[in-house]
Amino acid sequence: MGIKLTKADKIFVQQLPVCRLATATEDCEPVVRPVWPVFDGIFIYFASDPDTPKLEQIEANPQVSVVFDDYDENNWSTIWGVRIQGEAEILWKGKEYQYAHSLLKEKFPEYQTEAGGWKEGDMPIVKITPTTFTRWSQGKWKK
Repeated sequence: MGIKLTKADKIFVQQLPVCRLATATEDCEPVVRPVWPVFDGIFIYFASDPDTPKLEQIEANPQVSVVFDDYDENNWSTIWGVRIQGEAEILWKGKEYQYAHSLLKEKFPEYQTEAGGWKEGDMPIVKITPTTFTRWSQGKWKK
């Protein structure tokens, strides 16, 4: 199980503060929005407000796509990205929830504050199990 990203791809995905998540509505319309993820080298996790359309969409169809990309506006030859397809699962509590919550707090100190923090069970964490990926750099797609 899992995908085989290069060490450079893993570092790239882990360092970016935001990625874009794609889900689909009941009518199969794609919806893309930013999320603030952590990647432990195997799974992607992000927190979500409890009553959002993305959670309903994930419950109806757990197949998702996330894109991590970056570039230098002065040098487009440095364009780099990784698109990961996977299956999403909504976590509300338990050991894996606690593990993901600790990773999120470590990467995003805002989650440690009274205003930005939360307790187990108050806010869901979405776990994505990657199934496939594609990467691109300098305008070239690679599998």
